[in-house]
Amino acid sequence: MKKSTRNSMIAIALSILIILIILLVTDFSKSISYLSAAKPGWILLTFSLTVGTWLFEAITLKVFALMRSLSIPFTYLFKITVIGTFFNGITPFSSGGQPAQIVFMQRRGISVGESTAMLVSRFLIYQFVITFLGVAAILKAYPLVAGKISNLAILSIFGFALNSLVLVVLILFSLSPGFTEKLIRLVIGFLSKIKIVKEERELIEKAMRELRFFHSSMKDLIRRPVTLGIASLSTLAQLICMISIPYFVALSIGIPVNYLEITAVQLILFLVVSLIPTPGASGVSEGGYVLFFKSFFGEGIGAALLIWRFFSYFANIIFGGLLTAHEIGFKSRSRS
Repeated sequence: MKKSTRNSMIAIALSILIILIILLVTDFSKSISYLSAAKPGWILLTFSLTVGTWLFEAITLKVFALMRSLSIPFTYLFKITVIGTFFNGITPFSSGGQPAQIVFMQRRGISVGESTAMLVSRFLIYQFVITFLGVAAILKAYPLVAGKISNLAILSIFGFALNSLVLVVLILFSLSPGFTEKLIRLVIGFLSKIKIVKEERELIEKAMRELRFFHSSMKDLIRRPVTLGIASLSTLAQLICMISIPYFVALSIGIPVNYLEITAVQLILFLVVSLIPTPGASGVSEGGYVLFFKSFFGEGIGAALLIWRFFSYFANIIFGGLLTAHEIGFKSRSRS
């Protein structure tokens, strides 16, 4: 917990520092003016989109829990979803969410195998949907972004390629277990030769167990097209909530924008910052937002940044941190 607290403080401090720098180099008085005139109704609706991203991810987990005949309350899956966003926000490449969720679910009596199966299934669907949306976003927004910030627009291609590569690797693992096994043995053997890996045999055995588990999960998914369809729709709804936040931020401060353009640009920004290893992509997210959205918000960019970053990042840290503390306290009370 101490490490999590330290990581969260570093990520928050970095994000706040970048925001302050941006506010100082832009028109600070204009930012305050836009913030003071922000419409509470649109702000509330923007927050509802953040809640929507949590809600639809929890629905996806519930779908996979039902597929595996697990009677996990939806309220708990919602809680574990928000906890996952907290750990994603304080770890490099958003890598800490799923391991934390597995640990907390295990403490509630949900086996590691079952929780891992749910989360792996959700991850597979997420990668498929984000890749599909990435194609649409690049086709729609790349010319617009390239015209405004041509030197950075190419990064969207790399971000899309990275997410596509993950999906391709997952499909390869699913369709060709024999090739995958040989590839794993080859990679671990190479790492052992260059002294990065010490216990080669034990690591190969562990990797083979994980591979067999992955294949089993994929077979379960393929045999259930209705489950796949429902999970894909709920994941699509989750991502639409996420990329719609800048549009409602614009409405809250009275700036008219085109919905399809601004959501496509938001998705491109998301693809770009997925390359960044800092916790929560802190630092780059804020700078990227200003670069990508300056042409939309003009003098209101400072106010838009503050509102957007609060609902897209700080809300995850605040509510996720509170629920993490509650879950740790719940376990302590249960032991008592």
